[in-house]
Amino acid sequence: MPYIEGQPTLTGVLAWIPMKQIVKTAVFGGRYVRFYNFVEALPFQYESGAILGRARRSKLNVLEKMLVIPSATEGEVIKILQAKAKERLEEFRNQTSKEPDTFGELIFERELEKATGLSLFDSFEAYKHGNKKILKVFDEKMPLEQAQDIMRMFGLAGIGFGIAFPELTERMCRNSTENIDMDKWSKARAYGLAIPEKPDIVSFEEREESILQIVAAYTAEFYPELLDPLDLRRELKCYQI
Repeated sequence: MPYIEGQPTLTGVLAWIPMKQIVKTAVFGGRYVRFYNFVEALPFQYESGAILGRARRSKLNVLEKMLVIPSATEGEVIKILQAKAKERLEEFRNQTSKEPDTFGELIFERELEKATGLSLFDSFEAYKHGNKKILKVFDEKMPLEQAQDIMRMFGLAGIGFGIAFPELTERMCRNSTENIDMDKWSKARAYGLAIPEKPDIVSFEEREESILQIVAAYTAEFYPELLDPLDLRRELKCYQI
C-alpha cells in the first residue's frame, strides 16, 4: 500500500532507537535534544540505514517502495540516496586521504568538526576548559521535531551508502563493534565522555539481524504485501519470539 501522510516512516522508526535515550523536556516548552548528544547519535542511525541497504541491495525496487523522499518519483529515490552517499564519502576522502574506519569517523567527527571548526579531541579540550563558543555549540537545544527530521534523512542517506559500498559498510561496522580502537576509546573516556570502561562487543551479524527484525515488524504493520518480496518473514518470526 502507498505511504499515507502522517504514518511513521521506516527511518523515523529506526531514528527513535538512539533518539529516545537523549530526549529531554524543557521546564517551559516542548521536548528537545542537546546538539552534542544529537550529533553523537547520528552515526548509529546512518549505520543502521547502511546495514539495511547492504542487506537488501538485491531488492532495491521493492525496498524503494517504503522510502519516502518528498518530490522524488519512483525509480529516483535509490539513485538520489546513492549519490548522497558517494558525495559524502568523496568529501571524506578528499579531506583525509583515506577511507573511513567507522561510521563514527565518517559522521560524528565530521559533523562535529563542521559545527565547531575544531577536530574531535580539540573540541573536547575546548569544552573541558569552558570555551564559550564550544560550550554554546555543544549545549544548543534542538527542537525534537527538527532533530527527528534530520535523523530520518541521515537514515535514508545511510541506506544509499550500504547499497553503494557494501564491503566498506561491513568493514566499518565491524570496526565499530568488534575491532574497536581502544586507544581512541580510552582517550574519549579521559575527556569525560559517558561511555563504559570497556565497550560491548557486538558482531556484525547480530547488528544486522536486529535491524532486519525491526524493519520486518515495520513492514508487517505498514507494508504487509512487501514482507515476502523483501524476504523478511523469518526476521518477523524472530522479532515476535
